[in-house]
Amino acid sequence: MTHHVGGTVALVMLVLAPLVPVAQRGASSPLIETHDNLRPAGRLAGGRLTLSMKAGLGLWSPTASRSPGIEVAAFGEDGGALQIPSPLVRVPQGTTVTARIHNTLSSALEVHGLCDRPGSCEPVTIATGASRDVSFTLNVAGTFHYWATTVAVTLDARPDIDSQLGGAIVVDPPGALASDRVFVMGILDRLSVINGRSWPDTERLAYTTGETVHWRVVNLSASPHAMHLHGFYFRVNSTGDGVRDRTYAVEERRTGVTEQVPPGGVMTMTWVPERAGNWLFHCHMLVHMMDVTGAGTHVAHGAADPSAGMAGLVLGVTVSGDGPTAVAPDAARRRITMRLDPDARAGTTTGYKVGIEGTRQAPVSTGPGAVPGPVMVLTRGEPVAVDISNHLSDRTAIHWHGIELESYDDGVPGFGGQAGSITPAIEPGTTFTARFTPSRAGTFIYHTHWHDPGQLTGGVYGPLIVVEPGETFDPVTDHVVVLGLDGPYRDLPDEPFAVNGQRPPEPMVLTAGVTHRFRFINITADNVALTVQLASRFDPVRWSLVGKDGAETPAAQRAPKPARQLVSVGETYDFEVTAETLLAQPLWMELRRGSGEILMQWAVVVR
Repeated sequence: MTHHVGGTVALVMLVLAPLVPVAQRGASSPLIETHDNLRPAGRLAGGRLTLSMKAGLGLWSPTASRSPGIEVAAFGEDGGALQIPSPLVRVPQGTTVTARIHNTLSSALEVHGLCDRPGSCEPVTIATGASRDVSFTLNVAGTFHYWATTVAVTLDARPDIDSQLGGAIVVDPPGALASDRVFVMGILDRLSVINGRSWPDTERLAYTTGETVHWRVVNLSASPHAMHLHGFYFRVNSTGDGVRDRTYAVEERRTGVTEQVPPGGVMTMTWVPERAGNWLFHCHMLVHMMDVTGAGTHVAHGAADPSAGMAGLVLGVTVSGDGPTAVAPDAARRRITMRLDPDARAGTTTGYKVGIEGTRQAPVSTGPGAVPGPVMVLTRGEPVAVDISNHLSDRTAIHWHGIELESYDDGVPGFGGQAGSITPAIEPGTTFTARFTPSRAGTFIYHTHWHDPGQLTGGVYGPLIVVEPGETFDPVTDHVVVLGLDGPYRDLPDEPFAVNGQRPPEPMVLTAGVTHRFRFINITADNVALTVQLASRFDPVRWSLVGKDGAETPAAQRAPKPARQLVSVGETYDFEVTAETLLAQPLWMELRRGSGEILMQWAVVVR
């Protein structure tokens, strides 16, 4: 897999060759254990953690049910097996860590992250065959990490054989109980893992309704990840870079269903499962949540066709217990029809077309083409039943991204629902009815959850807008900006970026003297670093954040700021621009990569 500037990863389609093990199992290579970051390493006594580790080569089986071992470098405690992720360092605040590291690799080892917190962090170099003693003190609570390389490069440039050398450092406040979970993400070639394993071999988590869940997410891979939770909102409590960790004040904490974690980044999150069922937590980049190894031997969703299955950075969550019991009968639901049809574009490229009938107001077109689907407008608190009619030649599924609903209706075939009532795939020529009641007004997404990438890149997606009771969606002052793709592609230079289905989009016309709302949606396949900017000549104007992932932004977070925002794949952002701001002309909207490269520019005309 090729990694590109700005965190964009090229999506390689159906031409991928199977992942080839670096080495088959042999007598000279020990087996590497995977672990779930539940047991801290070392011996803790008297405010000091004593830790003795080794670095060596071993055979790792992240897809144990389907593949032989892959030879990689890993850390392990002396006297024990090598481990992926590396041993967990977890101590109370104020602990001094005394570590001895022995390098059995054939190259010198450069270890990062074994340093004071707070403080500067210089790498430690250990010659081949040598040992090195390191001492550091952890005086601030937070989530950190350590990692290593044999070729003296940055974390996001490590070769595959070094890619799993790293683990979490967790510093707990005095007297705190370790009631959270720690998830370390990694990538080797095209294989993505959480805590050393790739779905469906990742750990299955179990919670009960009403339980408060705390997670720590650590990204030790070369790519950013847009981590998405199905069915529930989470609160981001802190973020960091492995050396520094910032805990947000309560009024600063953002709520959402998707959050980008950059290479080397960490995040802590809290959420409460409110409804029983099977749910997912996964990276929203297609390349990190589908079977790109070419193995084709597992059925991640449980469906018979492996193209439907997920793989990689995916965790399954089962919630049991009581939840909301009031369910509106179908007679009380607004009936909506979603029709999925094939659509031929440019004479050669096969795409898809979404049609919608029966919403509170007529569906709004986002552009002249078939991509994206029309704006589906619903009303908060009004129950709906959406009949999804599949006129494609392939099976499919529709996920209601950001909507709080029952697991069976969430759109994950072969996994969603509960025992005895598992969500089916939508077979060609059949109809599936999804039932839900939008509980928030905001910006959401409907999109395929069938992991043939052609469906998402080809157009099975669109914006879902929920308005307050008594309100209507007015496209004159309410502007949907969908960042998507207009058809399948095979590599980065050929990405057919489209904004509302156009390349480039037509000028956007705004009415002077009124406040306008911009609803940004990134539903590309894997572009986690797309930035939008509303500028007057060369400088951004100012706007106010009023919503994230469909959740209303608290008043404390609405202060006007420069009109520039990174929108990761699977995220939505709502901004308001005041009439005074619109006096500045001429105005331009820009779409850029994380590298700063301009992908599109279009005029914003004020009349």
